[in-house]
Amino acid sequence: MDETSGLKLLIAYSTVAQIGYLFLMFPLAAGAHPWAADAWSGGLMQLLAHAFAKAAMFLAAGLIAESIGHDRIADLGGIGRAMPVTMFAFGLGGLSLMGLPPRGGFAAKWLLLKAAVESGQWLWAVVMLAGGLLAGGYIYRVLAPALASGIAPLKAPAQRSCEAVALALALCAVLLGFMPPAFFELLQIGRAAAIGGLQ
Repeated sequence: MDETSGLKLLIAYSTVAQIGYLFLMFPLAAGAHPWAADAWSGGLMQLLAHAFAKAAMFLAAGLIAESIGHDRIADLGGIGRAMPVTMFAFGLGGLSLMGLPPRGGFAAKWLLLKAAVESGQWLWAVVMLAGGLLAGGYIYRVLAPALASGIAPLKAPAQRSCEAVALALALCAVLLGFMPPAFFELLQIGRAAAIGGLQ
């Protein structure tokens, strides 16, 4: 991406990588292996965490574009001070995508990594770790200028209700990391091996 790249475009491109994690569930969860349950739970947790985090980030990007008239990453200097709630929501969502604890993205990637290691499929584990580092890189690319000194001039203030929704979505992505064991048992509903075991 060049210097005129937009924030919404970057978020859209990152979706490709995050959806890739979801598809890792299928080779890891196949069969009645001991690690299959972790892979299934990890894949579904990834689906939920990604949905909340990415919704928060897209909403934050839209609020930024509406408030300053553009979403060029190179020109976001000081937006963190001008729109702290929006950028906080964006940052929380980004940290979940990176897979940092204690967020839902961490729980998802941990379960998928555990299944990959237990099944001996080290390549998938390396791919997931590399993906987390790449996510960290593009989130930093946004947060570094946004949190720079100064305050970006706003054409219009962000709607507080929309900022609250973005923050609530980001917090949902975080709270998924605190789900009790019973939640992961609930995620097993629909898994072929689990259904077979009940019959």
